[in-house]
Order: sequence, then C-alpha cells, then structure tokens
Amino acid sequence: MKGLGVSPGIVMGHVYVDWKEQFEIEKDYVDDAEGEVERLNLAVATASEEIRQLYAGETAVVDKDEAGPDLYRVHGVMLGDPEFLGEIRDMIVAQNVNAEWAVKTVAEKFAQVFENMDNDCLKARADDVKDVSARVCRLLLHIEGGDLLKDEREGLILVCKSMGTAEISLIQKNNIVGLVCEEGTIGSHATIMARNQHKPAVVGLSGVADDVYHGDFIIVDGNNGDVFINPDEKTIQECRARQKRESLFLSRLRSFAGRPACSADGVLLKVYGNAASDADIKSIVEVDGHGVGLYRTEYIYLTRAHLPAEGEQFWEYKKALLAMKGRPVVFRTLDIGGDKIPSYLSMPEEKNPALGHRAIRYSLSRVDIFRSQIKAILRASAYGDVSILLPLISAIDEVRSAKAVIDDVKEELRREGTAFNPRTKVGVVVETPSAAVISDLIACECDFLSIGSNDLIQYTMAVDRLAAALSYLYSPFSPSVLRLVQTTIKNGAAAGKPVSLCGEMAGDPLLSPILFGMGLRSFSVNPSEMLRTQWILSLLKTEEMRACADEVLNLATAGEIHRYCREHFSRFVSGDHILPEQ
Repeated sequence: MKGLGVSPGIVMGHVYVDWKEQFEIEKDYVDDAEGEVERLNLAVATASEEIRQLYAGETAVVDKDEAGPDLYRVHGVMLGDPEFLGEIRDMIVAQNVNAEWAVKTVAEKFAQVFENMDNDCLKARADDVKDVSARVCRLLLHIEGGDLLKDEREGLILVCKSMGTAEISLIQKNNIVGLVCEEGTIGSHATIMARNQHKPAVVGLSGVADDVYHGDFIIVDGNNGDVFINPDEKTIQECRARQKRESLFLSRLRSFAGRPACSADGVLLKVYGNAASDADIKSIVEVDGHGVGLYRTEYIYLTRAHLPAEGEQFWEYKKALLAMKGRPVVFRTLDIGGDKIPSYLSMPEEKNPALGHRAIRYSLSRVDIFRSQIKAILRASAYGDVSILLPLISAIDEVRSAKAVIDDVKEELRREGTAFNPRTKVGVVVETPSAAVISDLIACECDFLSIGSNDLIQYTMAVDRLAAALSYLYSPFSPSVLRLVQTTIKNGAAAGKPVSLCGEMAGDPLLSPILFGMGLRSFSVNPSEMLRTQWILSLLKTEEMRACADEVLNLATAGEIHRYCREHFSRFVSGDHILPEQ
C-alpha cells in the first residue's frame, strides 16, 4: 500500500488496532432476558477487574506522570454506578434486547447529558462514559486484544482511522514503534509527535484500518510512504537491509554530539530541540543540544483527565529545567484548539476552529488558566534559563495584553516573596501572515521571535493542515511562505532581536541550508533531527547557502523550489545520503 510518509524511518512489528475502531453494535432481540443480564454482569465484573489492576499498577504501562491512574479511578466508579447499570439492566428486561445494544444506547444517553453541561469537568465525563461502555462491549463481543493500556508486547504499530487527542497520547507509549493512519497530513500534531518520538509514520491510506487485523505483521516505511501487510520473505529482507544502512548512518551521526555547531567556513549556529515530554528532554540531552527551543506545554494538559493545577505544572517545568542543567528552555504557553482539545475544557463549537478561539486567544479569554500557567513558569525560572513564548499572535494588542498578565503575575510573586527570575524573556511565535508582515513592530514589543512554520504555511496558503485532499497546498517550499520567513528574519535582525525557527521546516534537509542562507542562525528541530541538521550545515559554506537562498526566492512555484532544493541537497535526504565521517 502507498501513502504519504510523514515521519522517516523503517520499522517492522505487529498491528495494534484500537478496539474502539473494531466493532459495530447491532440491535438484536433475545429470548432469555435474565440470562442476558447475567452476561452483562459478568462483562462488567471483568471490566472492573481490568480497571482495578490498571489502577493498582499491576499491568499498567503508562508513565506515572500521565493521566492514567486518575482516569482508571473515574472509570471504576462509573462501572459501579447503580443508576448507569440499573438503566442498562432495565432496558434488557423491558425490551428483550441484547446487552451490547442496551449498553450502547444507555451510554449514548448519559454521554449526551454530560456533553450538555456547562461545567468543564463534568463535560469530560462524556468521554469516560464512551470509553467504559466500549470496554464492556468488547468483552460482551469477545473481541481479543486492542487494549494498549494492558498490552505489554513490544514492537506494536498503531493503525487507526483518524488522529486526534487520543492518538497523540497513544503514540507516546513505549511499545508503540510506528503509526499508520487513514487520514492526516504531514502538518497534523499527531504526525509531528511521531517524528518527535522517532517513530516512522505513514498517513493517507484509505481503508487500511479495515484491511488489517490485530496482530498482523506489518512493515512501515516512513521515508517513501510504503506499508507492507504480511509481506513475503524477500520484502522483509530488503527492508532489513535498508534498516541496517539507516542504523549505520545514525550511529555515525552520533559522533557529532558535543561538536561545535558551525558552517563549513566557521559561522556559528545553534541547534535546539523541540520537546513535549520527558523522553524528548532526555533525547536533547543525549545529543548535547544547545537547549529546548520549543517546549510544547499543551501536552501537560492533553495527557491528563483534569486541568493541571499550578503545582503540577511547576513540577513539570522545573523537572525539564533541572534535566537541561542550565541550558535554555523556551516554554510556549498553552496552544490548544484545532486538533488539540482536552476533553475537560469547554471550547466553543466553531465551523473553522483553526481560525477561531485557540492558543493566545483562548489564554486571554481564560485569564485564570493563563495566570496559573505563567505563575508556574515564572516559579520554575528560579531553577534554570527560562523564556516564555506566546503562540498565534496576530496583533500588537495581543502581545501587550499577554505581557500585562505576565507583569501582574510577577508583582504577585514579589508580594508573596516567591523566588523567580524577573528578567525572564518573552518572545512571540510568528505563525500568521499578519505577524510576519508586522514583525518589525512585534520585534519592538518582545525579546525574541520564533517562526512557527507549521501554522504559517496553513494560514498563508489558506489550507487546513489536516485536510489530506489539500496536502499539495500545504508545502514548506511555497514562495509566499519562504518570503514571509525571510521578512521575519530580516526584521528581527534589524531590531537586534534573536530569531529562531521552530517548525518542521527547520529540520528539513532540503530547506535548512536555504534558511541559513536567509540569515537564520537558530534552529529548533525534533530531537531525532538535531544532529543531522548540525551535520548538513557543517558541510556547506555561508556564501554557498546565501546564493542558493537568493535563487530560491526568485523562483515562482513550490514545485520549482522543491526541484531546485533536491538538485542541490538531495544527498542529505534519508535513504541516499552520504555517510558522515567518523
């Protein structure tokens, strides 16, 4: 099968299909209603025992910092709720219907009640009802496997229909080594997470979730977008040979850890890592990265079943800073909305959420949540080199409003006598055309600029980055995008403010030399791409990259730019690269 490779590498393993994707429930009539109730009772008891074991940590594989224990406790309480179970039993007896149908019907009713509530925490119970009912129905239908929270096998490849918050969480599990999805694009957050986790991924494979079975052997080639289901021995051997070549390349790249980062003619640069988890921080430290150029704080919210308290956030930020041992960490404030929405937060229903109430707009509308996060970050600043980054800025007023909140929180900390760094820098993510156009003005309002190329592409090209059918428009090689990037770099330099680029573009081996040629000296990339980025730029001279950038900026189409970059830099692309010297 051929799809779109969105996270490089080749991996082999066994299919894991989430059991929530695997079955449909049909209504049926039964002769023995009491027997059906007994069947229900047995399934509920088994589900309760599964959850009890997970809660006790006997078979759980989730990290202690994730939402698991709290989630299991809620699910356990729900399975013992007499009103919920009583209504299911009553429906079976009154209508002589099968237990699965009764569970499904009653669960949908309860979920709808929760979804209509105003309280965020109660709204989140709708998802809990759906998860609990799916677990019970799986047992009633005798569907094997598919519960990753219990599955301790190594080398699993997640196969799913779509990629949302749940899939983002699953990708972070240690025993998931790859991802295959029917939907998605290179710019969706789940695929970004796959790249961040060094896990090969292929998307855009229509019907794949229906074509595979739990446990099938599968090969995922994230370089070329190939997926092989139950392949023959010849294909397996060919892929293993390619894996070996990639492994050799990566092992030689590791020799670059700790070396000074500079171009072939000695111009210095910085290569930072993007992080969303402890594993990312560890990876950045292992390659001796200059720091964390983008810490995605929203994953602290997305991996919990409740709104994280200030103390919880403070501990996460402090932990990252201590691990980095004095190297800088840039904390981007809460960036939710679009395809990143925690179930417990009330987000307004919007026809186009990508253009709606998200990121800094949400934070400024929920100042209570924003203040809590800012206070946690500032408290953590006493333990390391901290900067604050404001996402999705479109107007100067947003920068000033956010800075006013930050200043107010600083005053509160002073009154409390709480230690923090009063000189904590505040930067802006330039990821809208509006921000890029006025980046000269924004640079005067903040301490540094960080170009967010993922959303900048989306908003410049007026294309939903999750729309697979429009993926041809979502291109980092777009002339308009590259010109906005150049404008921002120039405006930052003119104002004497540092400029970095933290999107996927920064780690693209075809584009990082072009960005350097434009004047960019600070790259923030996925941990898996840090050493390769440093290696590529070390082989090229500044004048060569500057000349290439000038030529690229005069080309008219994304296709022309892509072809130009391939002609000049394809030797750096995974698969046919030259091996770095040891």
